[in-house]
Amino acid sequence: MKEYEIIICDDEIDQVRRIHDLVKYAIWSLEDSADSKDKEFKITLEANSYIEVADYLEDNKVESGIYFLDIELSKDRADKDGIDLAEFIRQKDSNAQIIFITAYENLAAMTYRRRTGALDFITKDDNDELLQKRLNETLSLAVRRIRESHAIKKMTFSYKMGRRIINENINDILYIITTPKSHRLSIVTINGIGEFTGDIRKVEVENDFLEKISQSCLANPNNIVEINLSTRFVLFKDGYKETFPRRSKARMKSLIKKYNLKQV
Repeated sequence: MKEYEIIICDDEIDQVRRIHDLVKYAIWSLEDSADSKDKEFKITLEANSYIEVADYLEDNKVESGIYFLDIELSKDRADKDGIDLAEFIRQKDSNAQIIFITAYENLAAMTYRRRTGALDFITKDDNDELLQKRLNETLSLAVRRIRESHAIKKMTFSYKMGRRIINENINDILYIITTPKSHRLSIVTINGIGEFTGDIRKVEVENDFLEKISQSCLANPNNIVEINLSTRFVLFKDGYKETFPRRSKARMKSLIKKYNLKQV
């Protein structure tokens, strides 16, 4: 079962306890909903300062965490605040769901100017009933956002070309092959060709939509035109042919059957 990791940070211990109890109730209210199917929630950290959360994220890999943060984390204006913490969290957890809970409504505009990508801004001066209702709604929204992001990520292959991050829909990828350059791979899609640094064995392990044709070629089987078992080549939609070794004939027959491919 996958886990939603929740982190709470407020410089006032009583407020941390209050938010903890309200979040626990919100979790309980979501337990039987479709939003939390096959998932469990876990409050993994209750902190009172920027450094506690920063240290935790340095030591633990958190992905798609849900963060409830106070903005004013210290009475000293020189200290880092919740907005600074949100920016740090974004560096460590790009899909973080950040919810600010603060007594200062006028600080909401600052969170948007700093581009923290906050999911919500909740006033903790509300009574528990109103705050609970808002937390229930926000936690449910955070879960939906995480699920949507994971679904998009599952359908996307990302690679770095220079300073640019290229995101390709996996359905558009024809094949990935090695190049004469050491540790350089070529990716061929219906939209064109790209090149990136990588190891073809690692790409194979990390992307189960790709099938190994040879030591130097990974293919998207949905974009194979035909497999010729007598001449031992795989034909792709762009006309490219990749030869496979004799020892791979059985595997090619398996691919033909698995993906209902044309056999010659």
